Amino acid sequence: MLSSRRAFYYPNAMPPRARNRTASTALIRAASPVAAMEEAVPSGKGGELIKVDNWGANNLLPQEMLRILYDSGTATTCVERLGLFIGGKGFASELTARTMANPTQTLNQVFAEAAAIAAVDIGVAYIIRFTYGGEVGEVYAAEVDCLRREKDGDRFVINPKLADGKMPVAHNQVYLPYDPLATPAEISEQVIAAAGSEAGYWGHVWFNFTAKMGRKRYPFPAWWSAKEAVEADAEAPRYDLKQFRDGFFPDAILSVVGKKFADVPVNENWKPEGDQTEYDEPMTKSPDLTALIANINALKGSKTQSGVLVNVVETKEELPQIDFIDKGPNSKGLTDATNRIEGRVYRRFGVPPVLCGVSEAGVLGSNQQIVNSIQLFGLVVNPRRELCVEPLEKLFPVLDFTVTPLDPVDYIDPSVAAKMSDDELRATRGLPPVEKPEDSEAEKTLKALNGLSPIVATKVLNEMTSEEIRSLVGLAAKDETTPTPKPAAA
Repeated sequence: MLSSRRAFYYPNAMPPRARNRTASTALIRAASPVAAMEEAVPSGKGGELIKVDNWGANNLLPQEMLRILYDSGTATTCVERLGLFIGGKGFASELTARTMANPTQTLNQVFAEAAAIAAVDIGVAYIIRFTYGGEVGEVYAAEVDCLRREKDGDRFVINPKLADGKMPVAHNQVYLPYDPLATPAEISEQVIAAAGSEAGYWGHVWFNFTAKMGRKRYPFPAWWSAKEAVEADAEAPRYDLKQFRDGFFPDAILSVVGKKFADVPVNENWKPEGDQTEYDEPMTKSPDLTALIANINALKGSKTQSGVLVNVVETKEELPQIDFIDKGPNSKGLTDATNRIEGRVYRRFGVPPVLCGVSEAGVLGSNQQIVNSIQLFGLVVNPRRELCVEPLEKLFPVLDFTVTPLDPVDYIDPSVAAKMSDDELRATRGLPPVEKPEDSEAEKTLKALNGLSPIVATKVLNEMTSEEIRSLVGLAAKDETTPTPKPAAA
C-alpha cells in the first residue's frame, strides 16, 4: 500500500540514480551567470553504512503514520483538501511557475509535490544539487517518510526502501545539510569534497519543519495525538462491509414437522471409499421435502434474492428455537458513533467538514459561514505553505514566489458589493465590461460644463447662442420666420 502511494505524492521526487555528467538546468536563469558555465556534479554511488537517529521506536514511525492515515477515508480526504489549499493555484508569477527546477519538473510542479507532503504534517524537505561552482543546479521535493538524520553528525540519509519497511545499506543515499547562510564558495568546497569521497555527492537537503519541545530532530503531526480516532474511522467501514458480506440470517424460516419430510431415502449405489464412513454419504432429500422446496422456489420467483430456511423435524418436540437479534438500534448507534469519530478527525486535522462535502446545519445554506470557515482554515494552511515556500525564496531570491490562493466560493459581502460598479461586479465573474455607446458632441459638452465651476460655466453659457443651448438639451432650433408687411390700403 505504501509503495502505491508514491505514484500519487511523489512521481518524480528523487534525482536520477546513476548519471554521468549533465548540464545545469534552465533554472540557471534565476542564478548568477557563472552557473551557466558550471557542470552539474555526478550522482552519488550509494551504499554507505551510516548510523541514523531512529524516527520512532522501530525507525518506521512515518510509515506507520501513513498506513493509519491512508486507511481512514476521512483522514485521507482531510489531507487531500489541505494539499489543495496549501498549493492553491500555483505561483502567481508566470516566470516562477515555468522555471525548470530540475530536468523534468518546473518550480510549480515541485511546489505542488511539497504542498502534498506538507499536508501530512511531517515537514517538508528539498534536495538541492549544486554545481561545482556552488550555484543551484537542480531542486527536488524529497520523500520525507524515507529521510533520516545521521546519529552522530549533521548529514541526512534517504533510503527509498523505507517505504516498504526496510533499510538496506545498498540503497542509502547520503546528503549534506544545507546552510542558508553558507556562501557559494563554501558550498563549492563541500561539493568538491563530497564528489571526491567514496559515497559521492547526492546533493544537499533542507529539512524544514516547526521544531517543538522534545521534538527537534523529527516532526510529529498534530493529528497523531488522535491516532485512535483515525484508526476507529478506518474500522467503521470494515464493520459495515462485514455485515453485507457475512449476513447469514435468512429472510424467512419454514418449519415442517413430519416423518415423511424427515425420512432420508437410502442410496444403495453409494459405498464408502478409503477413510470414508456412513457419515460421509451425500445427503438426499425425501420426495415430499423435494416437492416442498420446489414449491417454495416457485412462490419466490426467479429474480428475487430473498432466502428461505427450511427446517425439518419429525416431532414438534424436536423443533428448535431460533431467536434473531434486532440490529436496528445497533446500526443507529454505529451511525452516531461514526459521525462522532469523523468529527474528531476533522478537528485534529483542522479541516472544516463543509470543505469535505459534509452538510452541517446552518453552514451549507450560508455563504458567509462558508467564507468564515475558509478564512479560519488559513490558520492551518498558511504555516504549512510557508514551510514549502521559504526555502525556495532563499534559494532563488530574484523570483517572486507569491502563491495564488484557492478560492472555491464566489462570494462578495453585500456591503462591499453595494459600493462596486457594474463593471467591477462583472470582473469578479470574469466578464468583460459592458460596452457603452460613444457620447455625442452635446453629451461631451454637458460633461465638460459639469466639470467647471458655476461662475465659469455661467460665463460659457452666456457666450453661447440660443441654438447651441437648445441643442445641449436635445431641442431643435426655433423656426424664426421673417414677418411679412401688410399691404397698404387702397
